[in-house]
Amino acid sequence: MGSLLSRIGVLFALACACLTAPASAAQLDPDCLFTTSQDLPIESVRADPRWVCDPVNALGSARFNWLRFDNAASTGFRYFAMEARWFDSVTVYRIARDGRIASNSLVPDEVHLENVNDIMLPLPDVGDPRATVIVRIDNYARFRDAPNIRLLESADKPAGLVDDLVFAALLIGLILAPCILAAMLAFALRQAFVAWYAAMCAGMAMIIAMTSGLAASWFSWDLAVFLVFERLGYVLIMFASCQFAREFIERDALSSTMRRVLRWSGIFILFAGGLNAGVIQSPALFGFAQLVVLTALIAAFVQALRRGSRWVRYQLLGWSFAMVLVTDMALKGVGLGGFLETDFRIVYYAMVWEIIVVAIGVTDRGLMLRSDRDRARQLAAEMENLAERDPLTGLLNRRGIASQYADLMQQGFTTFALIDLDHFKSINDQFGHHAGDEALVATASALAPDEDTIAVRMGGEEFMLVLRGTDATLRAERRRRAITARVADTIPEMDRLVTASMGVVEAAGEDAAGLPFEVLYLRADKLLYRAKNEGRNRYLSEALVFTEPPADEYRAYAA
Repeated sequence: MGSLLSRIGVLFALACACLTAPASAAQLDPDCLFTTSQDLPIESVRADPRWVCDPVNALGSARFNWLRFDNAASTGFRYFAMEARWFDSVTVYRIARDGRIASNSLVPDEVHLENVNDIMLPLPDVGDPRATVIVRIDNYARFRDAPNIRLLESADKPAGLVDDLVFAALLIGLILAPCILAAMLAFALRQAFVAWYAAMCAGMAMIIAMTSGLAASWFSWDLAVFLVFERLGYVLIMFASCQFAREFIERDALSSTMRRVLRWSGIFILFAGGLNAGVIQSPALFGFAQLVVLTALIAAFVQALRRGSRWVRYQLLGWSFAMVLVTDMALKGVGLGGFLETDFRIVYYAMVWEIIVVAIGVTDRGLMLRSDRDRARQLAAEMENLAERDPLTGLLNRRGIASQYADLMQQGFTTFALIDLDHFKSINDQFGHHAGDEALVATASALAPDEDTIAVRMGGEEFMLVLRGTDATLRAERRRRAITARVADTIPEMDRLVTASMGVVEAAGEDAAGLPFEVLYLRADKLLYRAKNEGRNRYLSEALVFTEPPADEYRAYAA
């Protein structure tokens, strides 16, 4: 955890350092703005008194936006540039001092983005180097903040663009690192919230690549395709955010109704955003979908906080900055103007902050899940061990030996000795069940399991030894004889000797490996009771030899 945070800190510091990169080469921002819903000719617009010549930070909400560059002749600007947005048409006019007008126009189908994600249009030549430049933008899509609009000296890459691309690449690397980690955790932990976190990271990386110019430096794009991918990045983030919140927040912290609201809010923006990106260029539709998602997320966060959720605090801390920016974007989309004028790098900062904080939360949750899983496995192993152990003697029980039988046969444990205490019921009747339990514990001690001998309590006063080695039967007999002395030492007040009878089956050979445990147990049981019938305190043994591999009926004869 500490190592991960330190690496994130280093990368974040480098990203901050990149923000101090030098700005782009000389450019000229518009001096005046005139907006109208009427399609006016250039001659009327020139003389219109409604021009606003304050610093132009945003375009108006009317359909037609006119921009005037009064100082276009000061440095020999030759190109009009606008950040890639959807529009119906752009027309650049150049007006000479003697009144002559020249124009160039551009429509979306003519736009091809290459090297930079700017729409470029050469300024028309009017024969007057001191001509005024006026630009008309028809029906640009108010999807977020107003596009960056300026005049440039050259259509080549601006001087500061390389620094911007390095910064963008660093941010994408910073985002994709936890994305890849999350994908690995999702595979390891089988937790859906980690996969949704990875999807959020992928959406953020897509947005940074599209808006920074990095994607345009890799490929040549038609404007429509470029904007589809940019919009899908936002759709992926908001869809994955809803699903992440559903899965990340504790089950008891959100009602089933709230989880359904989050699911369907995500599906709604997936549908509306996909429709908006590929079919209908409608900022209002996508802005409305964003507001629906924001409302659902805020309602879920409030409910989770009221119910004492721990994990929602990570989301609130990480998402608060981004949610403010998305709210502003949504309000601009639906035509309410928004309340912020932000450089897009602020959006990048919000993404990085969200990734870092939520990554800490995901890591914390993942570690806790792994710890819970390990404890559950340990508990399951302990329960399994208890299920396969006799609680009185600590020996394996019948279930335990049956489950390990195949492995033991492969390891050479092919001798099975079934032992039963003689007249055990009379011990309980005469000395009590406590003395009987002590006799059973003493018997287990006398059986002395080791690396070549496994002792099992089959039930009641019946025990089994599973042995390997050439002297297996002899070792089993020594243990049977030791029972009498061990019980006498353990229960000195018992005025009688406790003996045991035993039946031994040796099932060596490849053919015997196919026999089920129950077959060998029944053979040993028959020998045991023959020993009891012949006077007790003795053992009988046999070695199984097969004339052919045993079939389902286990046709075999004893030598």
